[in-house]
Parts: sequence; C-alpha cells; structure tokens
Amino acid sequence: MTHPDGWLKSLVSITCFVCGCFCFASTRLIKPKARGTLATSFFLQGICIVIAAALVQAHVVPEPKGLIVPNELDVNLMELLPLGFLAFQSGGQIVTSRLLGFNEVPTTVLTSVYCDLASDPKILARDNVKRNRRVGAVLAILIGGIAGGWISRSSAGMSVSLWIAAAIKFTIAVSWSLWKPKTEIQL
Repeated sequence: MTHPDGWLKSLVSITCFVCGCFCFASTRLIKPKARGTLATSFFLQGICIVIAAALVQAHVVPEPKGLIVPNELDVNLMELLPLGFLAFQSGGQIVTSRLLGFNEVPTTVLTSVYCDLASDPKILARDNVKRNRRVGAVLAILIGGIAGGWISRSSAGMSVSLWIAAAIKFTIAVSWSLWKPKTEIQL
C-alpha cells in the first residue's frame, strides 16, 4: 500500500499554489516592481514558511511515516497545513520571478529549465545570460534539495530546513527594502 491520501495532498498543494499565484499577482495592480512591494512579497512568503516550520517543529504535524501506511484510514489532515502554506508561498515566488522578467528561471520545478537548456540554440555561446541563469537555477535547486534532504534526515529534522528557507526569504525582503533606487541622470 502507498499513501491513500496522496490525491488530497496534491489537490491541496495545487489549490494553494494557484491561490498564491492569484494573490501575489494582484500586486500588478499597484507597483509590482517597487522595492516596498517586493519586500512585502518576500516578507509574506517568509511568514508562510515560518508558520509551516513552527507547525513541524511543534509536532503539530507528525513526522513522515515513509511509503507504507498500515491502515488506509490512517489519514492525518494536519499534514495539509504546512503543505498549504508552502504551496501558497511558492505561488508568490514564481509570480515574483515573472514580474521581474526572469521567465527563464523557474523557481519551483526543474523540468522546464532542463528543456530550455537542452533546446537553447545558443547553449555553447560565450555570452548567454539566460543559459547562465538557468544553469545557476539548476545548481541552486540541486544544492538546496541535497542540503534540505540531508538536514531533514539528520537529528535536526525537517523544521530546520524550513527555518533556513524562511531566513533566506526574510534576508531577501530586507535586501529589497534597503536597496538603493536607481538615480536618474539629469542632463
């Protein structure tokens, strides 16, 4: 037997992701590229990760049981809470990458970046900024996945990986708020 509630987790994840995309995309109605808007976006994404980390660390959500579930009726709906918060903030993450014009860097999945790399007619060109970003994205996601998996399997547990992700989001939020705006050259 496998996880009988896998369909429910997928449904919650996709629904929360789409809701996150919708909510964070609403920033286009104001100034989507303004420093304050970007800082607020990353701050809210960080809050979502903090909530997920706190739920896991407080053992509100049980540790994963592995691939085998002894009783098909053994479905713990509490597992959906952090999943929903993480999926919601992922929607914000990808919307932000699109608003900033970095469509070549998918921030949530790797399959499209692999496709884009493999089909890039300028893959061997010396100056190829998009290829460089894609390769950087692949390496960052790969390193992050390995580090997160290693930390999650250690005695530190999964919550530490989430706390690190939240710290990164908050660092980005603070960076956006402190970033000096471009000054226009007046002639």
